[in-house]
Amino acid sequence: MSINDPQWGNSHRPEQKDPEQVPEQAGTAPVQPDNGLKTEEAPKPSQPEPSGGGPKRPGEPPEGPPDLEVLWQQLVHNVRCQLAKLLRREPPPLPDALNADRPAPAASADEPLRWQALSLKSWLIGVALLIGAWLMSGFYLVDVNQRGVLSRFGVIVSTEDPGWHWRWPYPIESVRLVNVTNDRTLEVGVATAKLSAPLMLLTADQSLVGLGYAVVYQVKDPVIYLSRLDAPAELLSVLAETALRQAVATQPMALIQGAAVKPGADTSSNPSFLDAARVQMQAALDQLDTGIQVKALQIKEVVLPGPVLKAAKQAEQDEQAQIQALRHAQLTSGESLIKARKLANRLQEETTGYTQELDVAVLRLNASNPKPTSADALSQVANANASLRAQYPLLFDDYAGLVARTQQTGTTQSKRTAAQATDSAAAPKTGEWRDRELMRSRDRVDRPGSGS
Repeated sequence: MSINDPQWGNSHRPEQKDPEQVPEQAGTAPVQPDNGLKTEEAPKPSQPEPSGGGPKRPGEPPEGPPDLEVLWQQLVHNVRCQLAKLLRREPPPLPDALNADRPAPAASADEPLRWQALSLKSWLIGVALLIGAWLMSGFYLVDVNQRGVLSRFGVIVSTEDPGWHWRWPYPIESVRLVNVTNDRTLEVGVATAKLSAPLMLLTADQSLVGLGYAVVYQVKDPVIYLSRLDAPAELLSVLAETALRQAVATQPMALIQGAAVKPGADTSSNPSFLDAARVQMQAALDQLDTGIQVKALQIKEVVLPGPVLKAAKQAEQDEQAQIQALRHAQLTSGESLIKARKLANRLQEETTGYTQELDVAVLRLNASNPKPTSADALSQVANANASLRAQYPLLFDDYAGLVARTQQTGTTQSKRTAAQATDSAAAPKTGEWRDRELMRSRDRVDRPGSGS
């Protein structure tokens, strides 16, 4: 081929070459030259049009309504694509059933289907599923210890018993479950309570105390409880505070401290002033028609302010000192009384013996033979009197000596004072101030004929 050939460089485009210059390829028929004669073009064979049962042409829309399974897969694919978009993940691949019926010019399988691609039936199915789920949300269960209060557009219409029930879902109807069998507890002034500030009250002995209390109550009418009360805790706390102020004002501080409930103690019995406060609270609640029944009013904690606590401790110490002094006085007086009664019995015995000895001495003088002279008789009487004085010294003791015999000696007094100082920390209980051994000794002295 010459370099001046116009077909130079166009060998790769055989369709633009002259048929004479197109090289022959293996397996093809040789090309005949035109020689200036036009040949009739061979007619193309007619292709039969595809029938309804034959294969579809690419890009041709499907005939007839879509299959239900295809619609369902299309809806599921759309939902998965939307979720992947929200989670910023890659969209899932298109199902095979959608790829087979998908037209050629449509979007690729990697792109999620838009909502415009959903048909009317797909929308109807989705709406039907949403309505079914909305209606299924109307089922609810009322427990055995509960009552259901049904409201329609905010107005209470009925009360439901325990069991399964159905209502029109929100926002048409709503139900509120109220526990009507278990006890509820409202704590005020306790560390674990919402209202942690203790209630400061004045007692009958003008002492300022802080109380942490609890109100145990139960709902007896759920309809009235829900319709008439917006804040039952605040109402109960105000009524309990009023009742406790009136009850504590008539009681001393010692009784208030004793009324506090100990952990693990029996709470079935309350002091009388707390029962009176509970009755007062219940009367106020019944007058307001609240549907609440107060079961108990309990004192959980008793907190004393700093100055009051110091004064209370000082008063307790003074009271213990008075108790110790009273006990010592009773013990001393009891021992002195015992000694005095023993001394009286001894004096009586010595008087009787002295009289008998004198009678015996007189009889001896009268029975002596010969009769003694007056001087001898006086001498014998003086000797007998001297021996009797030595034998019965109490008869000849003065009043001061007798009183000294009934008092405690110095050694006994010092020992008793040391014992009282050792036992001063323990306060004596009421009714045990008297020594039992001392009382037994007194009983022995009081019995007739029990001289020592």
